[in-house]
Amino acid sequence: MPVDFRYAEDRDYPVISRFLDEHWGRNHVYCREPRLFDWTFRRPGYWAEDRYSFALAEDRGELVGILGGIPFHFNCLGRRSKGAWIANYAVRPDYRRGPVALQLLGQFRRPEFAACVAFGITQASAVIYKVMRGEVLEPIPRLFAVLPGNRERMQRLLAIDHPDWTEERAEGLARHFLLDTLPAAGAFENAIPEDWDLVDWPAIASTTIGAARDLDYLRWRYLGHPLFRYRVVAVREGRRTGLAVWRLETIRRQTPGGREDVDRIGRVVEFLPASRVNAGNLAAALFQEICAAGAFAADVYSYHGPARARLAEAGFRSTADHPDGALVPSRFQPLDGKGGAILSAMFVDRSLPACSAAADCPWYWTKSDSDQDRPN
Repeated sequence: MPVDFRYAEDRDYPVISRFLDEHWGRNHVYCREPRLFDWTFRRPGYWAEDRYSFALAEDRGELVGILGGIPFHFNCLGRRSKGAWIANYAVRPDYRRGPVALQLLGQFRRPEFAACVAFGITQASAVIYKVMRGEVLEPIPRLFAVLPGNRERMQRLLAIDHPDWTEERAEGLARHFLLDTLPAAGAFENAIPEDWDLVDWPAIASTTIGAARDLDYLRWRYLGHPLFRYRVVAVREGRRTGLAVWRLETIRRQTPGGREDVDRIGRVVEFLPASRVNAGNLAAALFQEICAAGAFAADVYSYHGPARARLAEAGFRSTADHPDGALVPSRFQPLDGKGGAILSAMFVDRSLPACSAAADCPWYWTKSDSDQDRPN
């Protein structure tokens, strides 16, 4: 009998959870937290309300493959269409030689989706996307900054993560990212402007490509997150407002007695300034907030060239600019030294401007896209 494909219902969650645990990752957060699974794969107004946006492959009722899809509004220089991020792509080993993997992908690579994006793929799975004529991208650029007076805290983190390093090596890397001074911040607010969709988002949309950062998205992605507490920083400039979103993460290491707290870091997931001057003021407010929360450093993942340029002017530095930059840890619960490179693949109209690490890249794409910024 042929393998059947369908979208999951409420009753399927226990089976999906067991499959994820066995074939994706032991004790995965979607297995531990049903509410996070619901929030990710059930967006009212974006998918059929009686289904998860999660595809199942079944052979005579037995689950043999899964693929999640997170629907979003795709913005292309002000034009709006449908898009889907795909995640948790797993096929049972005894079905990997047949067509199941490609057929699963077809459940979200549909004509109505102008963009089908896989954010966070493995080198091995990149082969599948190339076979399907998808575009495999270079890793998303990462920027990092150590707040003034915190070089020793950064060195301690590196010593834990890379115990074989000399003190000089760790000190050199920590100093590379160290901010000289903490910039003074002017007035700022901690809320998303109510007129964002009328004033700010249209201006941003006209020059960027990616998931629409309208009010609906911002409220769903950050204010409505079931597990993380995201923090908003907003700096006004006339009628416009620059917006940043970040969260505080506790770094923990695994010990024989369990996980032990090491330090705290700020993870910046949105940086949308209204102008170059506003970018400096927004970054200053952001640094002040992160410092006040007790973090020693902050990082940002972003393909958007103009945003990266403004962040660099504020003091962030690319991890690509230092020989050991790729070894700055990015997985913090628990801490591990695998580095922070995140590969991606996508199916979009090839006539669109390229998504790359180039300085003029118009794709506004950060670590919060898809499910890359989630609990481990």
